[in-house]
Amino acid sequence: MPPVDAGGQPGWPISPPPHSPLGHADPPQAGPYRLEAILGAGGMGRVYLGRTPAGSAVAVKVVHREYAGDATFRKRFEQEVAAARRVQGLYTVPVVDADLRADEPWLATAYVPGPSLQHAVADSGPLAADAALGLIARVAEALQSIHAADVIHRDLKPSNIILTAEGPKVIDFGIARAADVTTVTATGMRTGTPAYMAPEYIRGQNVTEAGDVFALGVVAHFAATGRLAFGGGTDHGVVHRILEQAPDLDGCPEPLRTIAARCLEKDPERRPTPAEVIEQCRQVSTAGIADAHPRTVVSPSGPERGTPGPLDAPGAPGAPGLPDAETRTSLSPRGSGPAAPVPPPSAPAAHDPARGAALGGPATPPSADTSPNPPVPDPLTTPAPGLPVLLSGVGILVLAVVLIAVYLPGSSPDRGPGYPYRSFEPTAAIGPTGQSRDTEGMAFSPDGKTLATNSDDGKVRLWNVADRKPRATFIQRDSVGNDGFGGRGVAFSPDGKLLAATNMTGWLTMWDVAEHRQVRFLGTTVDGGERVAFSPDGKLFATGSQTGSVFLFDTNNHKDDILAYYDQEANVTGVAFSPDGRTLASASDDSDSNLTPKHSVRLWDVAHRDPEPYGQDDPRLTISPAQGVLSLAFSPDGRTIATGSYDDTVRLWDAKTGRQRATLGDSYQARVDHLAFSPDGKTLAAPAGRGLLLWNVATRKPRAILVTGAQGPESTVRDVAFSRDGRLIAGNDTKHHKVYLWKNPEQSAR
Repeated sequence: MPPVDAGGQPGWPISPPPHSPLGHADPPQAGPYRLEAILGAGGMGRVYLGRTPAGSAVAVKVVHREYAGDATFRKRFEQEVAAARRVQGLYTVPVVDADLRADEPWLATAYVPGPSLQHAVADSGPLAADAALGLIARVAEALQSIHAADVIHRDLKPSNIILTAEGPKVIDFGIARAADVTTVTATGMRTGTPAYMAPEYIRGQNVTEAGDVFALGVVAHFAATGRLAFGGGTDHGVVHRILEQAPDLDGCPEPLRTIAARCLEKDPERRPTPAEVIEQCRQVSTAGIADAHPRTVVSPSGPERGTPGPLDAPGAPGAPGLPDAETRTSLSPRGSGPAAPVPPPSAPAAHDPARGAALGGPATPPSADTSPNPPVPDPLTTPAPGLPVLLSGVGILVLAVVLIAVYLPGSSPDRGPGYPYRSFEPTAAIGPTGQSRDTEGMAFSPDGKTLATNSDDGKVRLWNVADRKPRATFIQRDSVGNDGFGGRGVAFSPDGKLLAATNMTGWLTMWDVAEHRQVRFLGTTVDGGERVAFSPDGKLFATGSQTGSVFLFDTNNHKDDILAYYDQEANVTGVAFSPDGRTLASASDDSDSNLTPKHSVRLWDVAHRDPEPYGQDDPRLTISPAQGVLSLAFSPDGRTIATGSYDDTVRLWDAKTGRQRATLGDSYQARVDHLAFSPDGKTLAAPAGRGLLLWNVATRKPRAILVTGAQGPESTVRDVAFSRDGRLIAGNDTKHHKVYLWKNPEQSAR
């Protein structure tokens, strides 16, 4: 294993994150320990930095009151703490004290100064392969110590792994089991963190040490890539993928990929023991990573899941017409080829580095900020190839075929056997928009000439809509230069002069578009949020975050003074201003709550502002759907609010009364991560099986399907936007890292 001791370099950050000061609601004391600061918070309680009477530092976890009031929980908690006290290991943190009969039960452990793996990856990016290998071996050794004491961790995850110069320290072992005796969560989920739960735990079957090994596999992939093996999103979606789908380990370097894959076997009997994981790590470390495991990865998922690294830049596999190995036959549209002619087989595609290398030519990796393949020609503006080329060899038949391929897609509907509605293929594609497996955030500039995309590599790219070429790349950086965090939302100001983007850490960055200059940053002293929207007059902007907070700011006041604070009480999934600018709507998804979920859409009076937390009056209207809200939008007349959910349904609500007006559901519609009204309000676009479904708002029936032409097991479109004139519709394909452009069929028909 790589050395980890006082004289070695561990290969990961070891500086602890700054502590948060105590608030008014935080206790000053827990037993004999004086509490000084907040170290973190979890599902069961808050963790504080405490001091013994002699001044030594300890970490004190104080349990939430809702658990403390349950007598059965207290008894189980006492048993688990007693078991945890038996654990002794080099990479575990000992329990030193506890009071399980206090009004708010607490336990104290040795204090380990250092960042959690979660915090380290968020701040500094994934670990190098050798460092991640050493980390996983030592976490496996911690599991050996825990299991030797007849304890099962049950909640192994990056936030429960503290990084130090002497190695990782695993905390909170065994404690999660105590919460299972209260109630199964309101969404049917067992207590814990869904992304790291083993299938048998989700099903309520007997849980063994193999469940911790499953979580170790997810941790291994996260440490090396910064991503989750079964993706993010709602708990229901994550659980479904854990139970039914193979993990997505793309980008995970060998040998960690092989180790993670073994740990993530669905059958617990097929998973390795912690000792076997350690031995595999040791063998690889002894042989050397590069020698023991070549970088070439052969994946059953097709060419899209190729070798990780710079040469694995997405682009070619995402182009329309290149099939994915996974298909969904029930939604197979007619025609999946691109509008542009396909190169002959004898000439390798210019953007295919692997083929270039195989033929003896140099494999030149594409730039991170430019497309590795030429833009797809727009069939409505690109002239047909010359007649001499077409007529040579095959003659008139080839001419007819090419003319059909070039001119029909995007301009004429195709009501193929798979669709009961008119279907349209894209007229063009933009991308690749990023290099990761998941991209988010897209917006047209007000003049429709520029499209902005946000992505998981922390870069916001501006594209020229006319020729689909990149115009500029903005990098989200904090005040000390950190960057690289996954993007979330992006929005232009109404005059197009400013561009705001948010990311997974809660940052908000704003740029002057003309000067390509960062002019604002929120995220260190103020929670910037993950969703963003400008008011119609551009004087205000609002942000929302997973903490349940919604903030209102003055666009022109760079002091970052908060104008208003709105309490959403759950993960904010969207913010939107009404067309008249008087109302701010915020939506939330509370599916991961252990209590009664607080899904809601809340409408706030923008004129009434209170900058103090919890000082704001209640919203003027609260809509409480039965399921979490993933997206929302105002109709152009401001009378209707549309919301989308993970049940593949759009709901229309009266913006004045909060009454539900209609439910838009169809077998071709997919999970509604995003939706948008056309500028005239007559059409609503939402994700479909392989593209977008266009709804007639008046009749509440589908009027057309916009297909990407790409094959895949499920919907890949996350964001949708109309240009301000309504002529173009854009869909952000998160699987293939492309934005597809369609001509609005309703505009074209007029």
